[in-house]
Amino acid sequence: MMCLGDKEYELKYEPHDPFIADGLEVAYCDRLADDFRPIILDPRGCGVTPFPPELMAYRLIVDPAARKICILYEVYWGRQDCTWRELNKDHDHDYEQIHVHIDTTSGEVERVVVSSVGPMGCGGHGVEIYAETEKSKAEEIEYTTSPMRMFPWGGASGKKNVTQIRTIPIERLYFEDQRPAVVVLNCYHVFTGLKRRNKPEGWPELNPRLVRLDRELLDTWYYHNSGNRFGHDISKPLDEPCILYYPPPGDLKARVIYRLLLHKTNPESTDELEDVFFEDTIQPMNLIHAS
Repeated sequence: MMCLGDKEYELKYEPHDPFIADGLEVAYCDRLADDFRPIILDPRGCGVTPFPPELMAYRLIVDPAARKICILYEVYWGRQDCTWRELNKDHDHDYEQIHVHIDTTSGEVERVVVSSVGPMGCGGHGVEIYAETEKSKAEEIEYTTSPMRMFPWGGASGKKNVTQIRTIPIERLYFEDQRPAVVVLNCYHVFTGLKRRNKPEGWPELNPRLVRLDRELLDTWYYHNSGNRFGHDISKPLDEPCILYYPPPGDLKARVIYRLLLHKTNPESTDELEDVFFEDTIQPMNLIHAS
């Protein structure tokens, strides 16, 4: 039994899950996942084009030594339509990640991690981390995935990649009770956090079915979803950059296409990316980007 605040949760541990780093544990508790489940808002309609997400799959990654728990949510769309002129990034199977990190001693949410937009050099993807920090900052970091034993595309000793992390004060993120709010940002379904001061009024909310991100579902995503297999390393989400990605075999061209698509359709998110995220005067992006 785990106590978080005034609530008790019974976790079901999965001791044989292979997709986990040493020292961590995988567990499930549907009530816990539902209590902290992110609110997904879709004011632009990007999240329902052509279809709304089918699943929000979750797993709990527990660090017993550090007394931390990550509720990892993977939002799954069966189809992504994202084409601009000659650049075609339409494909089946799209996956976008959100985390809620909890200190199990205090029961408080420590961090919220969001799969978001990023600069061209990072393939159009980045990571927003809402945490206890005095001011916002952005940095690009290189990381190494886990090896094949824990991540199918990790090779013998892990694969190197790079991403942009934007660290943002957590008090600026909008919550309803314990549930953080995010917004679908564009046609390839990345998110951004909603500013606390911009309480949504009448924005459509997406409610995909909550399921367990268990070994059976991961086997399907990693090995059977041809055309766009699952490329996330979910073995160590408590370590920055928290969201780790490496292109699966057959998907190596995705990074180049995303770079071109981002540059053509959203040039301000490359050279002027920091302005978009950190300046309140820019419209309409400031309504949904946390700064």
